[in-house]
Amino acid sequence: MRKLFDKSLKSLSITFLAMGMGIFSSCCSRVDTPADTKYLPTFHEINFEGTEDFLKPDNLSLYVDYSTCMSMALQTSPFFKAMIPSLTAATKSYYSIKGDSIKKEDGQVFTLLSSIPNTNYADILTAAKNIVEGRSEGVLLTDGEFYEPTVAKSHVNDPYLKDVFSEWLKKGHDIYVIAEPYKEPYNGNVYDKKRFYFLFTDSRVPNNIYDRITQCVDLKNYPDVDIYHMSVSHPTIMAEGTHSTPDTSLAASIKGYGDFEIQEWNIDWNSIQDIFLNANVDENGNPLPNGKPVISGLKINRNSFGCFRIKDIALKVYDVNEPYAELYVNKGCMKLAKMQTPSQETTNFFILDENEFKAHSMINISLDPAFNEACLDGTPYNYTKVDICVNGVDYVFDNYSSMFDFQSIDVPGQTNSSVTESIKQCLTDPAIKKMMNNALIYTIYIKSNKN
Repeated sequence: MRKLFDKSLKSLSITFLAMGMGIFSSCCSRVDTPADTKYLPTFHEINFEGTEDFLKPDNLSLYVDYSTCMSMALQTSPFFKAMIPSLTAATKSYYSIKGDSIKKEDGQVFTLLSSIPNTNYADILTAAKNIVEGRSEGVLLTDGEFYEPTVAKSHVNDPYLKDVFSEWLKKGHDIYVIAEPYKEPYNGNVYDKKRFYFLFTDSRVPNNIYDRITQCVDLKNYPDVDIYHMSVSHPTIMAEGTHSTPDTSLAASIKGYGDFEIQEWNIDWNSIQDIFLNANVDENGNPLPNGKPVISGLKINRNSFGCFRIKDIALKVYDVNEPYAELYVNKGCMKLAKMQTPSQETTNFFILDENEFKAHSMINISLDPAFNEACLDGTPYNYTKVDICVNGVDYVFDNYSSMFDFQSIDVPGQTNSSVTESIKQCLTDPAIKKMMNNALIYTIYIKSNKN
């Protein structure tokens, strides 16, 4: 009997010890978190801001092809005349392209653009390379016909600009191609040509050349002029204000920071789950298959890339309690560094209303019906990071390719498709498509109460 009692006591002690360790482990798994969000912008900048090579603003270089297309532009093109003030105001360095010679010219930009003599050919490829190798905006004015003295005919279907386009886009920048049709006489014939304005820029640069032009030139007055945009980075999001709209039940405060925002929810998680998981209809009685949205008010510009259309998006949710707490403690005490280990993505936390996105490009975010609260391990608050990312694109360039073709002068009867082929071959680069498929669109940080 005594042995049986001792054995039972031993067994009971082990059970209580295990329970105690479990409780201890559970307590220790809680992360002590900061009381405020004041260092979240710093946390985002250090860990998640892109490493793109940002362009130097207000330092545009203008390269001008001194061939017939530009020498006759001032006399024959109202659109070119309308463009001159924007180009004159933005240009800091002016380069003439005369044969193999690319020379930086002195003088007033307006005067230089008003008196362009004609030369037989222009090395426009080297000029484009010079722009791409720089760290500021560049504009190339040309008819797109690339000649080499050692080649009998021009490069009628040679994608000679493919590499420069690819290199610029891989840096995270934008290219706008303005194509203006015009007629060029040559040896008794008249050819349908294109005058190209290649804008190598970045839409995030303040007062960039594309913004200057569109603000000063009313493009509706020039219906024959086409504009095409290429980008594989920073797709744009539209909001009703400067941020999304959290549901009023959350009693949330919110502040936008451009490509990210910070929300502070002020009700407990039991109430959140009761309100949003159990809601079956909206205020108008319409069914809510995913429950009531917690966040809405954002719209994706699905044509941000120009060359590809955003087909799908995805939500990625992360628990950032521990890394944010670490940065908060170290702020002001030592040099801040990036997180050593990437945050682990959390599943079954939020879901996206895919039907609403496909129908209206709108982002409605709800709690996942199989809600997983594992990432709510902070005390007294939780910090959650939500990334909205591209999750698939559709190739749409074929809808626009004809705007870049023109009649070849030196190969009569043929179409010069060199610009078209340059863009097409650039867009088939696997690295280009990979950048788009994984592009981050927007980030939402949420501070919420302890679960």
